[in-house]
Amino acid sequence: MKAIIVTDFAYKGPKRKGRGTGHQGLRATLKYLQYRDTRDDPFQQSDNPERWVDHGLGQHYRAIFETCDQLQSKHVLAWTWVISPAPDLMALVPEEYRRDLVLNLTEHIVEDFYTQRGFEVPEYSYVLHDRLTEPEDDSNPLQQLHTHVVLPGTAPLPGSDRQAVYNNKEKGHDALFREIASQHFTEALDDLVGPTWHRLREEEPQIESLDPNDLNTWFPDQ
Repeated sequence: MKAIIVTDFAYKGPKRKGRGTGHQGLRATLKYLQYRDTRDDPFQQSDNPERWVDHGLGQHYRAIFETCDQLQSKHVLAWTWVISPAPDLMALVPEEYRRDLVLNLTEHIVEDFYTQRGFEVPEYSYVLHDRLTEPEDDSNPLQQLHTHVVLPGTAPLPGSDRQAVYNNKEKGHDALFREIASQHFTEALDDLVGPTWHRLREEEPQIESLDPNDLNTWFPDQ
């Protein structure tokens, strides 16, 4: 069954273990996310450089990097998420509501994921990107709005100090993440589109995973 949303998380560890890892890898990824919508677009560093939505982590890649460095855990320098609603379902949403839908969806997912695990919501920042799909058939490309979210390796506990955050499949963290994302996107579609969108999915909404660290996935050749 075709998924209603693509959502996944990965992390950058503090130790460098090859290209794209460690502090250097995180800094490069943050800069990449700030200045590009597509992989082969040239940097436009003078055009709206502060494009991040800042919830305490920073509004520029340098500030985000420094805060992640300060709030890292022993094994995690930063968590990197991708949240990408299905383009065919987003196409049903009136264009003037799409951007706010994805922004609100991102924030609800982050906040509920941490609070349901007993944490307070940590500092985080995210950037909204807009690209076109690459259909395998002769159909027209669709708009694919998606967000890249960056969070530190630790989060505050109510009435206590910060604690390392780990996401383990064996402990059901990925299942919780998917459940929260599916619930919020379903509610948004029901509100903005109505129940007719369910006809495009034969079964209950599910979520498929992609590698959020593979920038080629999100910045395809043009």
